[in-house]
Amino acid sequence: MASNISKIERVNAPNNAHIWVDLKLNKQRGVFFADVGVERIASEVKAEAVKKTQEALSRVTQTVWREVILIRVDNRSRSEITSHENNKPVFGASCSFTYMRRERAQNPIKPKECIEREHREDFEMRIAERREREAYFGYSRDEKVYSRDEKKKRADEVEARMREDRMTLRDAGPQWSFVFDEDKIVEYEIPYSEEAWRGVQRIAQALRDTQAKLNEFARGVTPERLAALATGDVLKQLLPAPVTKKSK
Repeated sequence: MASNISKIERVNAPNNAHIWVDLKLNKQRGVFFADVGVERIASEVKAEAVKKTQEALSRVTQTVWREVILIRVDNRSRSEITSHENNKPVFGASCSFTYMRRERAQNPIKPKECIEREHREDFEMRIAERREREAYFGYSRDEKVYSRDEKKKRADEVEARMREDRMTLRDAGPQWSFVFDEDKIVEYEIPYSEEAWRGVQRIAQALRDTQAKLNEFARGVTPERLAALATGDVLKQLLPAPVTKKSK
């Protein structure tokens, strides 16, 4: 029976290449068909089957999104020698902290797969940026000057398209997959909360502050200061805690 079924082509949802199903042909019955969730589309005419399948895919928007924080850890071993200059080794050390926030959900067509999109906060920031951009540019291609009302209308239209794309899953894509060894790059998914996100941002800021202190240390480094770091707690000596004034 399986030999009577052939895959013909992939049919995508309109304007969304990430939501798709296979169009198949039952050679024994001469019928083209596709399964969109629990709905089966069938027709003896290929073009009609494709059209009906696309229409069914365009209605697939009901998805339960979960907000997550993603932290990626690089477990690759690092050598002291990071590169070479003029055939001579360059030594270095670094600390990597990769983080992001996303919304993820099951692919409504393929439940074993995951799709993702921007976190709502990042999406709203992007809308604000696009509205500001539309309001800033005041000329059309024919050098017509837009009035304030025209600029607002244009910004409203852009925002409406962006929100429609988000609602209809057009801006959702497959979960990013590692193209290299997953044993070396590990991703941890954590439920999102504003407090947890602030904690992640504080870690990132602490690393930026550490780099700034290292830069400051390098500007005033002396052989004596370096020699003093050969023993004891390096971080405490290298990055002393800020002096606070005692309250009277």
